[in-house]
Amino acid sequence: MKKLIKISLMIVLTVFFLLETAEAGRSIVSAFADSNTRKPLALNRYTGVAYLEPAECTGSLLTGGLHILTAAHCLNDGGVKVPEGTAIEATFKLPSGEVNIPVSEYYIHPGWNGYESEVGNDIAILKLRNRAPNRVDRYEINRNKNEVGKVFTKVGYGYIGTGAKGQDENSNSEEKRYAGQNRYDGLIDVLKDATESDMSELVLGSQLIFDFDDGSTSHDTLGRHFPRLTDRGLGKDEIATASGDSGGPSFVDGKIAGISSWGYSDRGFFKTNIGDIDRIDDNGSFGEISGDTRVSFYASWIDRVTRN
Repeated sequence: MKKLIKISLMIVLTVFFLLETAEAGRSIVSAFADSNTRKPLALNRYTGVAYLEPAECTGSLLTGGLHILTAAHCLNDGGVKVPEGTAIEATFKLPSGEVNIPVSEYYIHPGWNGYESEVGNDIAILKLRNRAPNRVDRYEINRNKNEVGKVFTKVGYGYIGTGAKGQDENSNSEEKRYAGQNRYDGLIDVLKDATESDMSELVLGSQLIFDFDDGSTSHDTLGRHFPRLTDRGLGKDEIATASGDSGGPSFVDGKIAGISSWGYSDRGFFKTNIGDIDRIDDNGSFGEISGDTRVSFYASWIDRVTRN
C-alpha cells in the first residue's frame, strides 16, 4: 500500500499515499484565479475553527468549548503516542483579536497506525487547558450517515492556490482562514477492490472521498474510474485541500461531517485513465482525490472522550 506523510488542509483537505513524497491534509485550493474562495474569510466567520501551532494544522471547537476535533496525523505520524514534549496551542482568530489556549491533553484514536492514513482512523481530540470564551463558535458533529452526494463547506488555514497549478507554498504566511465547497462523491470503500493498491486493511465506511473538478470530463477523476460517481463539480466554488488544512472541518448543514485527512493523484491507485491534470502527485491540482475522516463513523468514540 502506498504510504503517506503528513500534509495540512487546501480545500480539495488531504492524506497522501507515498510516505516519502506525499503530505497529509492540505488548505484551500480554489478552482480558478477569479473564484470567491481566493479571498480569506471575514474574522467573524467560523471563529471556532482554530489554527494549531506548532503542528501547522487546523481544528474545530466542539460543543462545550473544551475540546478540539482534528486529525491524528497532526499529532503523530507513527502511532497513538504523542511525542514527548509536544506542546500545542490553539489560536482562535476573532474580530476582537486572537485568543490563544494551550492544549492540556491529547486523545488519538486507538486504531490510528500512523503510516497509512488512507486506511482510516485519522482522528484525534485535543482538550484545552481552559474553556474557550463564549464568543468563539462551537460546533456539533454530524451523526447521520447521509453525507454522500451532499455539498460541504471546508475551512482551513493552509496554503492557497488554483486548480491548474495546485498549492502555492509561498502563500498564506499570515495563516488566514479560507473556505470553499465540494461534494462528497462516495465512501472510501469504492477503492477497495478497484485499484492496483493494496487496500486490504481499509476501515470500510470510515472515510468520505471527493475529487477536484474543473467542469470537464477529462479531470472528473472519480467519474472516469467509476461512471456512477460522475460529477463535474461546482464550478468556481469548487475547492481542494492544501498543506495546513489537515484536521480542519467540512460542514454539512452546519455540523462537522468530515475532517481533512489526505489527498493524492489517482496515479496512487490506478495505472491507466488518469484524471490528474499534471504529473505532481500531491499538490492539490485538478483531478486529485481527497479523503475526509467520516465523523459520523466515529461519533461514539468522540462522545466517550468528550464525556470523560
